[in-house]
Amino acid sequence: MMRKYTDVSVDPGTNTSTGDEELGMPTPPPAAANANALRHDCVAAMGELLGTFFFLYFAFTATQSALFRKTADENGTTILDNQTILYISFSFGISLLTTAWVFFRVSGAAFNPAVSFSLWLIGGLSGRRFFMVVPAQLVGAIAAAGLAKATSIGPLNVANGTADGVSDGQALSIELLTTMLLCFTVLMCAAEKSKSTFLAPVVIGLAVFVGHLASVGINPARTLGPAVINLSFPSNSWAYYVGQMTGAIVASVLYVIFKHLDYSKVVAGIDSSSGDASQDISAAPLLKVIGYPSWNTLKDPASDRFSRTIITQNGNTVFVGALGKEAA
Repeated sequence: MMRKYTDVSVDPGTNTSTGDEELGMPTPPPAAANANALRHDCVAAMGELLGTFFFLYFAFTATQSALFRKTADENGTTILDNQTILYISFSFGISLLTTAWVFFRVSGAAFNPAVSFSLWLIGGLSGRRFFMVVPAQLVGAIAAAGLAKATSIGPLNVANGTADGVSDGQALSIELLTTMLLCFTVLMCAAEKSKSTFLAPVVIGLAVFVGHLASVGINPARTLGPAVINLSFPSNSWAYYVGQMTGAIVASVLYVIFKHLDYSKVVAGIDSSSGDASQDISAAPLLKVIGYPSWNTLKDPASDRFSRTIITQNGNTVFVGALGKEAA
């Protein structure tokens, strides 16, 4: 008689399975569990390839549209005004927001080798999944750049490059800081689960928007894709890749430090929707300064809702309710 095994419960990216003991089902043998984990890794890689492609294709084509017929200086560098920079930044941010919200239940929607590296460093991705999704992201970026060039007028003008007067050290620092912001945003808003996790694509899209206001790459796949299609690899390209990956490391270290220090207890209840977690101001210094009477709130046990407030002043107690104030 053949034994039927249900799918293994696997933590996202970690390949750690819980089995089916909790459901009263037999635990799949190691071979079956590994096969399921490998299948999940393949699905994640497919999601990262497609997601990275769609994210960067729409961002690249929007950038091509913004740069069409823009003037250039004597060195051939396109001159950007503030409106163009804002348009390009918004294009990258909104493109990531849209595609991430579509794919984040499929693959986690990293679309960025630096982000995936950061997730691997904190244990959010298994080594096998990391080495499967990163090549998928790079292929998706190259395909996006190629199709953007094929469907746009003129040359592909979305390659990363430093402007005149910007040193390699400055480029590296900007890439490090902006990529660190992006990776830390992903770790705190997506990898760290809370009631607002479903809004992570919005916050991550805003982080990309802010990063591109500084005219950065912020993504090794985004930097590599246009370089491959244009067959152009400037001598200072290393500043982008080193800065981006270093930013991922710094974000991961910062995240681990906060976790080690048990940061969630510092502002306990900040993510709670319960009235019990509301700020207690009965001992607020401001109340003492303005001479407001001490007060506290009572709950109605029957409805478990705050029903009335007791105010004590000069030894007299009054009840303040919906209908006004009444002496006790």
